[in-house]
Amino acid sequence: MSKIFVGVAWPYVNGDLHPGHIAGNFLPADIFARFQRYLGNEVLMVSGSDCYGTPITVEADKRGKPAEQIVAEYHPHHLELFKQYGISFDLYTQTTTQNHAETTQEMLLNLARNGYLLKQKTKQYFSAEDNKFLPDRYVEGECKFCGYKEARGDQCDQCGRVLEYSDLKNPVNKLTKKSVTLRETEHLFLNWPLLQPFLDKYVDTHGQNWKSWIFKEVAGWLKKGLQPRAITRDINWGVKIPNEKLPKELQLENFQNKRIYVWFEAVIGYLSAAKEYGKNWQEFWHPEKKDEVKMYNFMGKDNVVFHCLFWPGQLYGAYGDDIKLPDVISANQYLNLEGQKFSKSRGITIDSLYLAKTYGADPVRFYLTYIMPENSDADFSWEGFVDFNNNILIGIFGNFINRVLKLSENLKLVDKFNFDNGIEEAIHLALQRSYRDLSKCDFKLYSHEILLLASVGNKYINDKEPWRLDKNSGEYLQIMSNCLVIVLALQALLKPLIPEAVVKLEKLTGVEFAKWPDLNTVIAKIPEIKLSETKPLFVKLDPEVIKLEQVKIFKR
Repeated sequence: MSKIFVGVAWPYVNGDLHPGHIAGNFLPADIFARFQRYLGNEVLMVSGSDCYGTPITVEADKRGKPAEQIVAEYHPHHLELFKQYGISFDLYTQTTTQNHAETTQEMLLNLARNGYLLKQKTKQYFSAEDNKFLPDRYVEGECKFCGYKEARGDQCDQCGRVLEYSDLKNPVNKLTKKSVTLRETEHLFLNWPLLQPFLDKYVDTHGQNWKSWIFKEVAGWLKKGLQPRAITRDINWGVKIPNEKLPKELQLENFQNKRIYVWFEAVIGYLSAAKEYGKNWQEFWHPEKKDEVKMYNFMGKDNVVFHCLFWPGQLYGAYGDDIKLPDVISANQYLNLEGQKFSKSRGITIDSLYLAKTYGADPVRFYLTYIMPENSDADFSWEGFVDFNNNILIGIFGNFINRVLKLSENLKLVDKFNFDNGIEEAIHLALQRSYRDLSKCDFKLYSHEILLLASVGNKYINDKEPWRLDKNSGEYLQIMSNCLVIVLALQALLKPLIPEAVVKLEKLTGVEFAKWPDLNTVIAKIPEIKLSETKPLFVKLDPEVIKLEQVKIFKR
């Protein structure tokens, strides 16, 4: 048994999560964690609400409420959403805990003691109208690299670049649209040039386990050379700076009005959440042998730089060789909606909770995996979803299972039968390739392998036409035995992907798989089959749904 740590990027708790968030990191992380538990490995899967990011204070200012109220409103929404989708966290917490603050402050102090921090003056956006410094998320303008008009003060969502203040043209206050200026302020910086030799080696060693586009982007950043980056900000919402505990040369003036910057602090949630979980957490982070633990992080494209460079750099800078570093960075690109970027303000969005409650969590999980934006952007469309549900999920997969179970009622089943041409190989390949794909975090390929096996089953039963045969004949038993072993293989393969449907299927077949099986294990389960009343696993959707749902998006 291995130990597997699954860290999922922490979402800002300033609004409800759309399907792009589900497809970007939560669903792939859940599929992977379920797969690893299925293999018999010990899994610790954690995440939480990112409560201190300026998106929360922006939302709070828009609504005239304290930031704490925004957190209190949306954190339960996220918990309900994850429950609805079956996202199987061992712990989902938030960054406002005392434990998280202490872990963050400890890391900052360790970095200071180890010589990786420096204090210097920098420029920050300032609002003369409000007579205060503005955090980067309060500022937007034109990205000088790609021309995107709504780039943030610290990052461009269009081209993915991390921005400095000189990279933003015509900056304005996002809330008031008034121009902002730059003023000098004093902050702590993480001295990345000192850590770059370590990161060069880390990326060279670990990057072979990442998707090629991730490695290419990270290698590009390293080639340009890392520069010092501020880890404190002029803001009153966030983890406090342990100023008095810092070396005198690093202590800040007016530190009461400054906080630890969210880019530095939020990723520390992986470590603080493990501590909060408590049970043998050190075995995941401080193992006697580092190869006893595999550490995976799941995120969207905009979080790649923070996880591939900043997070391992923070860990090494604070704890040296005495801590486990992430092994696999699994990031997805963007999921769009009907050809456009998700945008709550422009109404280009879907309520993810409504989506699951109305159309079922499992069909949504399967569809999002089927189109998962692993190596390029993908598009959620209502026409695509309805077509997938009716013609693929039901037409290929559900229909095959339903027919086989109906035709197998009252049969005396045995595991001594002959495979017909191609069936044994198709099942073996589906099990083998799905194991490979899941191990490599290639979830889209995994979903396609399942559907390929279901297609093999459909072709086989259509070609053999068992409904034309005598149910008491040896030929009928032979055909249905071949079909049933495909059904059981599909049931076994689906467990990480659509857990609710698998529970229903287990009740229909009377068979359960406690661990990921091989072909012989699947065959041996045939005599255990106890068929109950056959019921469809999924519900067909009226095509009229497409127009009804699209009008909600395009009504503006």
